[in-house]
Amino acid sequence: MLISPSKIHSTLTSLLSPSSSDGPHTALLIYPNGHLVSSACVDESSTYDDQDQVENQDGTVDDEDGDEDEDEEPYLERQERTRLLLGLASQWARDDSGKMECELGRLHFTYIPLPPSDPVSSIGKESLPSVKPQNVDGFVLVLNATKEVDWKVLVSKSEEFVDKWK
Repeated sequence: MLISPSKIHSTLTSLLSPSSSDGPHTALLIYPNGHLVSSACVDESSTYDDQDQVENQDGTVDDEDGDEDEDEEPYLERQERTRLLLGLASQWARDDSGKMECELGRLHFTYIPLPPSDPVSSIGKESLPSVKPQNVDGFVLVLNATKEVDWKVLVSKSEEFVDKWK
């Protein structure tokens, strides 16, 4: 099976929501062992800087809520968030629940099986050295959203990806 990196990236990007309260802000496609295939992320630096803040007349900035210790997800640079998501996803097993809630928000895991590959004929190749290819039987789609996003949205986005994958 031939995989196009640009097609995977554009498909992952199409799953993301510009507003972090409407859908996933980060999507990863990984091997089951945790190696990254492709990722897409909405640039959240501007939304975290401007979110729930009001500028006073003297130029200082206050939170509108007044609750700074509320259950908000920490802002992480893209590479740090990706690294943490990869670590969490590599610990996920297919028989575990596809839903996880943690400090990073809501995570939804979907296993995407690959169709069995056709065996390649080895006639005449017995004398040539060969490298045993890594057996990859599928991928894992990881969607990361804020805690305000409903699980149904994450499930529908993962189904949308699987439909486009076929």
